[in-house]
Amino acid sequence: MKSTDQADDRDLELMFAEARRYALLTAEDEREIDGKKWQAVRSLQALFASEDTLTQYTAVFLQQCGANPPEIRRFSNREQHFVLRRELADYFADGDLHEAATVAARKLRTLKTTKGRLLQIQGLGFPASLTVGMAVAMLRRAGGQFPDSVADAIANWERQWQPPISGHVLEKDAMKSIRAQLRLYTEARDKLVMHNLRLVYSIAARYKGRGVSYLDLVQEGTLGLIRAAEKFEYEKGFRFSTYCFNWITQAVRRYVGDVGTLIRLPTHVQEQMGRLYKEKAIEQLRTGIEPDEETLALRLGMDVEKTRQLLQMRNLGVSLDAPRYDDDEGTLLDTLSGDPYGGTEDTADQASLHRFLGDAVADLEASERRVVIARWGLHDGPPLSRAEVADSMGVSREWVRQLERSALRKLKSQDAVKAAYEDYSDAGNY
Repeated sequence: MKSTDQADDRDLELMFAEARRYALLTAEDEREIDGKKWQAVRSLQALFASEDTLTQYTAVFLQQCGANPPEIRRFSNREQHFVLRRELADYFADGDLHEAATVAARKLRTLKTTKGRLLQIQGLGFPASLTVGMAVAMLRRAGGQFPDSVADAIANWERQWQPPISGHVLEKDAMKSIRAQLRLYTEARDKLVMHNLRLVYSIAARYKGRGVSYLDLVQEGTLGLIRAAEKFEYEKGFRFSTYCFNWITQAVRRYVGDVGTLIRLPTHVQEQMGRLYKEKAIEQLRTGIEPDEETLALRLGMDVEKTRQLLQMRNLGVSLDAPRYDDDEGTLLDTLSGDPYGGTEDTADQASLHRFLGDAVADLEASERRVVIARWGLHDGPPLSRAEVADSMGVSREWVRQLERSALRKLKSQDAVKAAYEDYSDAGNY
């Protein structure tokens, strides 16, 4: 343990020493650097309009946004699906720019002039990260290579396109121009990041002691800083250090909420618990006794029942490796009955139950059937959350909840389902 701590300390010293090499940027510096970044983005869009192969790829890309949006079940890496939803939400069937994207996809196939094509592309307002991701995807299809997470997600999505898209042949000058603009963009973005790393270290330090190591907090905060550098627009009049503060804080807080506890709670609940336990500690230091629920509720202006629920949430998770009693070598895991592996008959029972449920679900309406299959993992993939199902269906989470409720009510009323439940209950499977 000591050697691990020493290694972490050395890593921190190196990080801080590296950050001190980069001076804080002035407003003029930020304006100049960000200007170079957006100039590279505009140059890439001009290449999309001037090269016939790139123009046709852009047209197909826009057409697929409306006709064949990415489905989460087809992604082995869910993060790639979320990246595409983030970048392309405005161009999907329910997006604000769907109509404009449909028109642009049609016109890009027929327009002959570079100026006309460029007007169509610029009218869509591609974000910098999407422009770069498309450029890298085009470069890779022509045989080139360049690292980019958005392009990785696009490459996975391209395998789902119908009809499949073939490889592209680009002139050497075009590939050279794309690489040059990508390098200029990356250099400008990275410069904004490196000169603001000290802000990441400062924000990450505020969240120490919440079950996550400081180095992990710095890593997540840096990802938030990179995202801010991609989206920053100096022309709006903000300083980058002001703009990126919320991006870094959001990334760090979300990571703490996801992995800092055994059970993930919504962000607003975590914030309420933080306020509650902070007030509890202050009150205990002031009076010397532990405050009761009524006192805490009064101090925070919160309902007593809500305060009681928040106090109980801290104890929801218990490790199975915890000792059963004080000074006891046994653990809670030792008290569990049964073997770690089920018998062959368990597999047969599960297969039979799966077939039965498939027949029962088949009697539902198409939308209800789709929700039930996705929510309980009756397809080939893992169970999905309501938000993920809503994304895949292009509807709201409330509509998914209503469909789920209606489907469960119908299933519950089926006599065959009731009989199957009683059989499995008698067998001890529930």
